[in-house]
Amino acid sequence: MWKSKEMPEILRAIAEFREFGFLERIPQWEERLRVNELELKEFMAAPHVEAELISTAPRPQRPDAPKPADGPVAEAASDTARGMAEKVRRRQISVSEIAQAYIERAEATADMNFFTTFDADLVRKEARELDERIAKGEDLGPLAGVPVPVKDYMFVRGYPRTGGTRAMAASTGHDDAEVVAKVRASGALIGGMTNLHELAYGATGINPHFGRVGNPHHPNRIVGGSSSGSAAAVAAGLSPIAVGSDTSGSIRIPSTFCGVTGFKPTYDSISRAGVMPLAWSLDHLGPIASNVRDVALLFAVMADKAPEDYVPEANLKAGHIRFGKPANHFYHEVDSEIIGRIERVIEALGDQGHQIISTRLDGVENCLPIHVQTVTAEASQAYWLPLIEKPEVLGEDVRVRLEVGQFLASVDYIKAQRMRTVLRDVLQAAFSEVDVLITPTVAVPALEIGATDVVIDGIRRPLHPALTRFTTPFNQSGLPAITLPCGFNSDGLPIGLQLAAAYGDDARLLRIAAEVERVIATL
Repeated sequence: MWKSKEMPEILRAIAEFREFGFLERIPQWEERLRVNELELKEFMAAPHVEAELISTAPRPQRPDAPKPADGPVAEAASDTARGMAEKVRRRQISVSEIAQAYIERAEATADMNFFTTFDADLVRKEARELDERIAKGEDLGPLAGVPVPVKDYMFVRGYPRTGGTRAMAASTGHDDAEVVAKVRASGALIGGMTNLHELAYGATGINPHFGRVGNPHHPNRIVGGSSSGSAAAVAAGLSPIAVGSDTSGSIRIPSTFCGVTGFKPTYDSISRAGVMPLAWSLDHLGPIASNVRDVALLFAVMADKAPEDYVPEANLKAGHIRFGKPANHFYHEVDSEIIGRIERVIEALGDQGHQIISTRLDGVENCLPIHVQTVTAEASQAYWLPLIEKPEVLGEDVRVRLEVGQFLASVDYIKAQRMRTVLRDVLQAAFSEVDVLITPTVAVPALEIGATDVVIDGIRRPLHPALTRFTTPFNQSGLPAITLPCGFNSDGLPIGLQLAAAYGDDARLLRIAAEVERVIATL
């Protein structure tokens, strides 16, 4: 179909049957479908499989900004989340002092578009309230006084929720989403609504309504998406932690391009109540931070778990970790500097006594064909009303991706879910022989602004498939995955290393990630 001369008429017929209208956009629909032509052809060629539909569980450099004067405020501004909270508890610094330093950095970096909404007065007000509770002898909790920016994709009391779009009216007058309520209950200082790719449906961080999120490491490179502002705010030193969401790699991709740590936990381990949907079966919430221990702490808070069960306190003993290095897919079509750096980390892990085991993951190459069918159908359904009511307000890249959802057949959506079941079982089975999988997070460094595709090993891929090839398998399977910064390429752009573990094995993954982080620091 996709190379047929009759393709425009086929698209016209489907759109007319659906009474969709906007037939003048047939050339844009045709062009967008050709972007995923390879994945669509691979999907059609894949055999039908006998499997249950996918279920949620397997079978049993920073920009310049003013720095506070020497003293507790300066120390807290560059501290970890755990260190900052401890200083607040000991009354070595007030939440209001932390808030003022945070506000100054946010205002100094305003041209980076980290936020859709930032209310300095509200930050100060909430900081005073926290200080008053401390003065009464109250223990605020594990995130006492730590500023936490939140992706503008979930309800936050006192802020409008826009989803990064103007195609729908911003939601106001709401209480916190369940996950935000847990963060607030931990003593955190809510630090504004962070910018994102519109409707969380993209991987560049270029938003037509709220501006392009700047990359703290390089102004001419994309920051990645869709949790763009959250990752960039951490990388720029505004706060040690932030909240994001991940449907195709939306935490891990910007974390990689910003040189920070991002964790996509097991599917549904964090409540999505009060959070906008993109693709219901792929959406995850998770933390972004400057280090593994802070990621673990924020995850525990977001998932309503005991922090002591998730915050790694000690290195694992040498020889106790079995790292699975996939023999297929994950190390093909990867930038040579990225491969070189990750191979160096793997060699160092082996030198520490850990095992490196070659692991074959049959069928993982189907992840992109599966993903196109799944995310396109679910996202188009989620945002069908704004698509037909205010399409001209949507950014062109998001609009056309939503529009083409009407041209994919329901029978193929069901086939994709059965293929997901098979892929999930293959991935889960791998952990009978290894503790974690170790891969690149993204095959390329942060691309130049305006890039539409990439070429690696002579193979040209459109931008979005190129960026999500290694992240989507773990959204499709629901398995936990984390990206760690592991150095820079020759242009000074960050490189990310991804670890993934068995379903529900979040605590172990975080402990292993802490050990890998330790080894990376020695290189």
